[in-house]
Amino acid sequence: MKQCKKCHVKVRTDEDVCPLCQNKLVGSKIENIFPYVPTIKKRFSLFFKILLLVSIIISLICVAIDYALNKYHFSLLVVFGFVCLFIILKTTMTKRDSIYKTILWQLVIFAILIISWDYFTGWHSWSLTYAVPILCIVGSVSIAILSIVLHDYLDEELFYFICIALIGIIPLIFVFTNIITNKIPSVICAFLNIFCFIGLVIFKSKEILEELKRRMHI
Repeated sequence: MKQCKKCHVKVRTDEDVCPLCQNKLVGSKIENIFPYVPTIKKRFSLFFKILLLVSIIISLICVAIDYALNKYHFSLLVVFGFVCLFIILKTTMTKRDSIYKTILWQLVIFAILIISWDYFTGWHSWSLTYAVPILCIVGSVSIAILSIVLHDYLDEELFYFICIALIGIIPLIFVFTNIITNKIPSVICAFLNIFCFIGLVIFKSKEILEELKRRMHI
């Protein structure tokens, strides 16, 4: 049986570190009495490998089209979208205690950073025209993917999905105020999130009301 000199406990395990303090264990190995539970990363490794491959293929195709046209640079936006998607998925896989809250905060933080970057580099409005709508789309898609992969209960998922959907409608303001150079990304983002919000209201109205009552202590 192994022993931790810091915690002064004996552990029946075949691991090399203490489960309490993560310090090195000393002693002879004994077969672990706890069942092996694969991590989310290992359970869905094939899914994420396929997603990574598809992302790389799409990005390369966009780069090739961009290079052939020698005029537009939309491939950078596509790559940026995939990078954000994988950052969100990677972070949320390691913080499963509050996955959807993490996505919401990441969305807000990314948006603030991008708008600040655009502002301090001379304000070319690319942040509001392309980046923010793409972020909102990625946030909604990320929650949809994670809800399928993790099979979580809908309580927390619904609340943050609604928050992201409402944030995703904000780009309509950019459209009506004419502060952007290309309205297509904002329109796609807004209507996608409006569609998601209406779908939630139609199919999950009871769960939404129960979640709002719980959070507002009604």
